[in-house]
Amino acid sequence: MWKRVLRMFIGLYVPLFVLTLFLYYSQKAKQIENITERQIRANTLKKISFEEKCHSFLRNTHYWASLKYPKNFDPLVEHSSFLRSYLEFIEDVTFYDQFRFIDLEGKEFFRAERVGTDSIVISALQNKNYHPYVKSGLQLKKNQIYLSQISLNKENGKIEKPHKPVIRTVAPIFDAEQNQIGLLVINFKMKKILDQIKSKVEDKNVYLLDEDFRVISSSTIKEDLPYESGNENSTIAGILQTKLISHNRDSTFVENGHIWSQQSINLNRATFTFGSKSNLPTEIVTPSNWLLALEIPQKLVKAELQPVFESLLTFNIISIISLLTLCYIFQKNRIEKELFYKELESKNILLTRSKDQLEENNVMVNEMNNSLEIRNKQLSDFNYLISHNLRSPVTSMSVIVEMIQKEKNPEALHQLLPKLDQVAKSITNLTEDINDYVAILDTKEIKIVDIDLKELILEVKNEFTETLLDNTGFEVQLNLEAWDHISYSKFYLQSIVHNIISNAIKYKRDNVSSYIQFESVIENMQRVLYVRDNGIGLNLERHGENVFKLYKRFHRNISGKGMGLFLVKSQLEALNATITIDSKIGVGTTFKLIF
Repeated sequence: MWKRVLRMFIGLYVPLFVLTLFLYYSQKAKQIENITERQIRANTLKKISFEEKCHSFLRNTHYWASLKYPKNFDPLVEHSSFLRSYLEFIEDVTFYDQFRFIDLEGKEFFRAERVGTDSIVISALQNKNYHPYVKSGLQLKKNQIYLSQISLNKENGKIEKPHKPVIRTVAPIFDAEQNQIGLLVINFKMKKILDQIKSKVEDKNVYLLDEDFRVISSSTIKEDLPYESGNENSTIAGILQTKLISHNRDSTFVENGHIWSQQSINLNRATFTFGSKSNLPTEIVTPSNWLLALEIPQKLVKAELQPVFESLLTFNIISIISLLTLCYIFQKNRIEKELFYKELESKNILLTRSKDQLEENNVMVNEMNNSLEIRNKQLSDFNYLISHNLRSPVTSMSVIVEMIQKEKNPEALHQLLPKLDQVAKSITNLTEDINDYVAILDTKEIKIVDIDLKELILEVKNEFTETLLDNTGFEVQLNLEAWDHISYSKFYLQSIVHNIISNAIKYKRDNVSSYIQFESVIENMQRVLYVRDNGIGLNLERHGENVFKLYKRFHRNISGKGMGLFLVKSQLEALNATITIDSKIGVGTTFKLIF
């Protein structure tokens, strides 16, 4: 007996084990994808924050560069009062570290630097003509700003202690006669910004690299710009332990169980219009091409996957115990059932005799179910038609009644009363058509009548405020020379026209004289009705397969249920007619109804 139990258990458990492996690897891939998405979002937020700080520095520099400086500008003596109020402002902006003016020979003629946290003092002038940022600044044109690399501040050729990471902006300055008088150089503190970048997100490691893949800041080491202070392991190979990071493109990849996300930050040749849009755009010149890298360590990846592994392991243990128990009980029962085989055969004969009766009952039940499904669909369509088609004329009536209540001019009231009468007639006609449709539901036959197409369209037109009242910016155009009568269900055709006009009004473009045009033609011996509008249109490459499906909507900012076009197609196909659509975004939509 136990051999039979084991054979049965193996046969049942092997497919289950294969399924478990499949589920584990699929869940693993899904978990890694979720981790990666969170990683990209976190990296993007840090990138945006860093770029916004750089933009803030550039805006400040653009402000100083756009000032009209006096001719023969002498900020230390003759024009000291010119800068006094500005320096008071700089004292309160703590990310300013140094503020300097440098002449066209690279020598400072004004130098202010921060002492402590809230004090700016005038300090001794220095010759900076040998510094790369000064040489690059002297090459700038008007409306250009130079953004330097991030580096540790140096004074007299030595790194200042404690270490102070800074970034420099350089811009040419001009006097009132547009003569260049020198350069503006501002040192901005980067300590808080770098601390914000390297702050960990869910125990993930963050790295800011320069264009040579040297580490500017990292959550794995305390010091910033370690390569400037002599740390030899400050490159991508020494700290990151990966060789796949590159500046070529933003990407996410997995290496040795670690998940990496990289995003480039390159402001070189970017242009900005600071302040008024009428300003000329300012071009950024920078040698820096930073790279922001986010790493999820292997242990964190394993911790994310551990619940999946544990749940599947628990499932397998329970499955083994359950299957062994099931196999034992099954084999035991099987032996007992063999003893009663003859009795079962006799019962099978009885079951066979009742089979025919059961089949007849099933046929009857299926027929009843089909009838109920058809009736439920008809009632659902009827419910939607009533709520949808009555909404517009009732709304129009409410608007006109409100206008009559507020209008005191008898002549204007005389013009509004016929409009109210038209809406009332539309509701009366719709009520009669609803009664016809109820009769259709009772008789299960669709009533076909001769329809004056022009008269029907104008009747539906009166159901909408946008088409009933004058000067609403929406026009219904008719070109029915080819044919204007058709044998069809009036209730269906009225509903089709109502839905199409309703969509044209709902999806019209703003600030455009909107219209919907009905044109009848004869093509291939068939009556064809073209309906065109100049609304916002639809992307058919993206949504073409779903246009006429139930509950499909394509403009999330506009309310709707996604039933209108589905119902139009259903009502056309009910009488062997078809509909196609051609649409372009920003141009409009054309429906082709073939009867």
